Amino acid sequence: MTEISANPFYAAYDRRGQGTELKNKHIRQYSIDFIEACAWRPGMSVLELGCGNGLFLRFLQHMGVENFLGVDGDPRVLEEMPESLKTRVKISDFSAFFSSDCQEKYDRIVLFDVLEHFSPEDGVGLLASLKGRLKEGGRVVVRVPNVASPFGLNLQYNDVTHRTAYTPGSIAQVARAAGCEIVAIRPQSYSSWGKEVREKLLTATLNWFLAMPPTVWSPLMIAVLEAKPKS
Repeated sequence: MTEISANPFYAAYDRRGQGTELKNKHIRQYSIDFIEACAWRPGMSVLELGCGNGLFLRFLQHMGVENFLGVDGDPRVLEEMPESLKTRVKISDFSAFFSSDCQEKYDRIVLFDVLEHFSPEDGVGLLASLKGRLKEGGRVVVRVPNVASPFGLNLQYNDVTHRTAYTPGSIAQVARAAGCEIVAIRPQSYSSWGKEVREKLLTATLNWFLAMPPTVWSPLMIAVLEAKPKS
């Protein structure tokens, strides 16, 4: 990824107040999109790449996770974090982090809203580099905008730093090129049961009308990956 200081579009992000309060809706979403999706269990270690202001790290802290680390290239993310989280964050470019002397391995690696910022080729390189940081049986959890759904177009194209638009098929293609296997591709959960039920009713109706409906309708999708076994 381009260095933050060298890219005016990254520098233009307004970090203030973004992801500073962990709410019940966030706990519900992460419980489904992370714990349920990748079969995380107590005692597992977690690495988050592109941790931002630390909302997911707050969730891990809330869940009592003991071994976790966030990595982000923007030092501003530390400004609104509590001291207890600042010690769990490393400010670093991803390539520098992976080439550092610290070679700890993790049970789960998380990239929420990160992979779309890379070209397909660089995305393959990033995912391939993660395999060396996974413990045996480790998994990678990726969240990206879902442009197979019309609901995901605004999320994808509302940020000029997004370089790749993903569908369930293309995320699987990139994963395979990186030497990974797709364990699951699933819709992101919603912040309320009511919204989720209403959208399911709508998309069920659209599925009935359309000849080729998308396999995932949600604006964001979750992909869970594993490293392919060595032959």
